[in-house]
Amino acid sequence: MTRRQFVVGHAATAMRASSRRPNVLFVLTDDQSYSTLSLTGSGVIKTPNIDRIGREGALFKNFFVTTSLCAPSRASFLTGLYAHSHRILTLREKWNQSLPTWPAALQAAGYQTAHVGKFHMNGDDRVQPGFDYWAAQVHQGEYWNPRKNVNGQFVELRGYDTTIVTDQVLQFMDGRDRRRPFCAWVAYKAPHAPFTPAPGYEKFLDGVDFPLHLDFGKVDPGKPKRLQSPQKPTKATGGSVWPLESFAERQRNYYRSLMGVEESVGRLLRYLDDHDLTSNTIVLYTSDNGFFHGEHGLQTKLEAYEESIRVPALFRYPDGVKAGTECDAMVANVDVAATIADYCGVQLPGRTQGRSWRPALSGDRRGRRREFLYEYFGMDAEATPLRPVAKALRTERQKLIVNSHPADVDELYDLEKDPREKNNLALDKSYAGRVKNLRERIVQTMRELGDPAADLIARGVGK
Repeated sequence: MTRRQFVVGHAATAMRASSRRPNVLFVLTDDQSYSTLSLTGSGVIKTPNIDRIGREGALFKNFFVTTSLCAPSRASFLTGLYAHSHRILTLREKWNQSLPTWPAALQAAGYQTAHVGKFHMNGDDRVQPGFDYWAAQVHQGEYWNPRKNVNGQFVELRGYDTTIVTDQVLQFMDGRDRRRPFCAWVAYKAPHAPFTPAPGYEKFLDGVDFPLHLDFGKVDPGKPKRLQSPQKPTKATGGSVWPLESFAERQRNYYRSLMGVEESVGRLLRYLDDHDLTSNTIVLYTSDNGFFHGEHGLQTKLEAYEESIRVPALFRYPDGVKAGTECDAMVANVDVAATIADYCGVQLPGRTQGRSWRPALSGDRRGRRREFLYEYFGMDAEATPLRPVAKALRTERQKLIVNSHPADVDELYDLEKDPREKNNLALDKSYAGRVKNLRERIVQTMRELGDPAADLIARGVGK
């Protein structure tokens, strides 16, 4: 089906768009690990506004991204496809405008749609299809005084980016066509490095200590060689490595930037309340990937460990989801497209590799996800669809990581007995059978998903 056929086929639906079809407010942060909200166990900050989404809706305890890197993960959120399918593999690829997305499907079905905030596809600064309103910064953007493309016009804005994004979302909702449901994709830069504090939070957490993890900077023979070098002190540049003596202050700034999102979410929720939109609006809050805060001796993301791939996910829809729901089902970013389409009664064009989590929220265990594939393609010039750096299969209890490019040690973890992934069971010969079984399941899953690297993994690369 071509995009034109899809749009034409939904023309009648667009004309009949019901006011009771749910609105969608999708809020995406950047580099936010799971345990950074008070609702998800943070002992550092209080986030009552963000927590409200989960308390009045559902908290997903096992929400994962299939690639822990900004652009590939965002593309998976948009399309419902794994990175090897949508081919946004690194930070270098521009967006492929022929890719089907769920906002475009909603737009074709009569929704008024907006993208506000970070897009981050190799500095792709075009207005993208599927959105009636576009306000995005170029590439990473700046926390202060950002330059943005607003509906095709580049403008220099004054102020703090998190606040500006929220202002633009509120302007979109205030100026919308009340006869049509709306969908707003809201993407904050925070709390991505350089972790610039939100206004009013420059001294927040002063005096609170953040001790280094005991394994920080240590060599672990159970990990692949690319992670074997202890990370040494270096000049703080806002990148992935920082001086050990400034670790605590960097952690404080991480949370100081996140508090700007906490305030902004409060503003968005109040707008829904004040305009009688709360009951009929889906609010989904999540992040494009997690982040290491010294765990495994790491300071960024990318790897297939829990701190990098598990993110907060709160889902509120008063007309369709019981308040206080805690969902332990495994769900992934590739499931978002199918889920939104399901709740909004919209058919997605083309294929999707995810599944709706609507049954899981109702307690139906039939057909629930039991595992998912993780993939990482690196960020250097050698990354190609046929040579992934790593593939992993994450089941409800186990995880096998195949480090394939360059070939390196396998990693097997029992997540029930070893949730911090400290003991690599693949080094124990008595687990050879389990490693073999999980490798075969990885290859089978890759073939079912049409992954071109399946034969590469099947031949034992990285074994």
